Parts: sequence; structure tokens; C-alpha cells
Amino acid sequence: MTTQLTRLLEPSDHAQAWSALREALARLERASAAGGANGAGLARWIGVFSRTRERVSIQRLSRPLIVLILDGTKRIFLDGPDGNARLVAREGQILLVPQGIPLELVNEPDPERGVYRAFTVELLGEVDARLQRRYPTLCVQRGLGGFEADRPHLLRSALPSMQAMIHLVSTLLLPGAHALLLEHRLEDLVLTLLLQHREQLEAGRAAASTLALDPTLAVRTLVRRDPARPWAAQDVARALGVSNATLRRRLGAKGVSFRALLWKERLELAKTLLRSGRHGVLEVATACGYDSASRFAEQFRRSEGVSPSEYRAQHRAGANDCLSEPPEPPPAARAG
Repeated sequence: MTTQLTRLLEPSDHAQAWSALREALARLERASAAGGANGAGLARWIGVFSRTRERVSIQRLSRPLIVLILDGTKRIFLDGPDGNARLVAREGQILLVPQGIPLELVNEPDPERGVYRAFTVELLGEVDARLQRRYPTLCVQRGLGGFEADRPHLLRSALPSMQAMIHLVSTLLLPGAHALLLEHRLEDLVLTLLLQHREQLEAGRAAASTLALDPTLAVRTLVRRDPARPWAAQDVARALGVSNATLRRRLGAKGVSFRALLWKERLELAKTLLRSGRHGVLEVATACGYDSASRFAEQFRRSEGVSPSEYRAQHRAGANDCLSEPPEPPPAARAG
């Protein structure tokens, strides 16, 4: 099941890259089991597989990690096991985790496949230090380039990052691949992720600049870029550079609530995907940030008066009716 918004709206390129990446990772797993493929002391890759829900506590992470979710969901609690702030990474998304921080995380199997799988790259060499020297305007601090060193970062599924990961895995599979080539592939991957992270930061700044003029547009701009994220009001307020109370006050002055704006943006996406007729209800629910298709369907029915399945069927029937209508005669024929 393809779950990420970018792959839903641009199925061909993303689907092909995702399929190629999964195939390359399967080959790497087989090669590693046979004693082949190594990171030349620059990186170590770890395959994580589980059929049950796992909770893991790490006191202090010794190395930076790049984590690609293949199946299931990873939840990271940012304020300890009892904290409210969290990141939720789903299939196709990448987590960047700097070293030296404590981690409280939960791995949850995919409800359909019954497994959780992730591919993790543990950076052993000084990849981030070299990038900092070569790209000082991008890499502003240590701990995975320009990423904040005190918390993990979640990146959306993107074609460049998938392609960079494919190149790295393909190089790892080359017999006797030179360490310099592996170093180049690792740096390329980290740099690609860094640039993507910067783009997301710039989007947040652009939204923040519209906050004073139109707070509803600022919120919807952020949500639109990543509707599958489990957005909370404090997450949006932080991205916009204001307090939670200030955000709610400005939205209240416009007569709207954060929850209403969040649902409105997700509803527009859901209707677009359902009208296409190419995606199941669970797939659409996940793309809109819902872990449960039933909860999504319940809210959709309250809003639209029909279930998501009924809405999709109505528009499919409407499209068929349009196709079956005979074309209008040309002007000359009508005149005669």
C-alpha cells in the first residue's frame, strides 16, 4: 500500500523509485547475510524487523542515524515517555536522529502486512564534519549538518532523497567498492536530506510571514505541505514562531479554530483523492493523517453527509455519465 501524499499525487516516478529502493535493500540484506557488502568504516546499516509492537528507550544515542521506514509506523516521544510532543514516521518517510540525545520510541507493525521494518544507516565517519567544511552556508552546526542537534527531524517522502538512498545501497552492493566512492554516496545522501530539510524550513518561514496578514492561510499552508503529519496546535505555533495562545487568539479573531482549519485542509485533499477513484479509503485516510479508516470515515460522513466510499462511487458514476453523453453536433449541423 502506497501511503505518502507525494506518491499518491505523482504515482509514476515515486512508485518506480520506491520499488527500486525496496528491491535494492532486499539485495543488501541478502548480501549482508552472506558476509558481503560493507561500509568501509564509514557507516553501518541496520535492518529492523518486528511482528509485534515494540517500545524502546535509549539513554544516549552514540551515533547519528538516518532511518527509512519501510513498513509500519515509528513514534518518537520528544519529551520523554509521558510527553505530548512526538514525531510519527510512516512508510516512505525518513527520520534524521542526531547523536547524544535520549530516545523514547515505539515501533508499530503495519495493520495489513503485520510487520514493522526499517532500514537504518548509522554514520561512523565524519561525514557531517566534511560537509560543514565544504558547505559552510548550509551546514551551520554539527550533528548531521545543519539539523538541530537536540531533536530528531522528520522528512517527507521525496524523489531526490529516495534516489540518493538507491545510489548509496547500490554502491554498498558493488564488490570491492572503493571507500572514496562510499564516502561520496554518503555525503550525497546527507546533503540531499539537508537541502530538503532547508526547503521545509523555508516553507515554515514563508507561512510565518503571512501570519499577521492572514493566520488562516499561514496554518493551511503548513498543513498542506504535510497533511499526513499528526499536527497539533503547538506544532504549528512553533513552526510559525508564536506561542500556542497567540495562534489561537489570532485564529479566534478570524472566527475559526485550529481543528476546523486542519480538517478543512485534509478534507480538500481527501475529496481530490477519492474523486480520482485510484485510492482506497484506508490509503486516503493515512494520507490525511488518520491511523484509523473508521475514524476518518466517521468525520467525513459528518462533514459531507455520505461515507468516503459513497462519495467516491458517486463521482465515479458521474464521470461515467459524462463519458457516455453524445457530443454536441457542430454549429453547421445545428443551424441546418
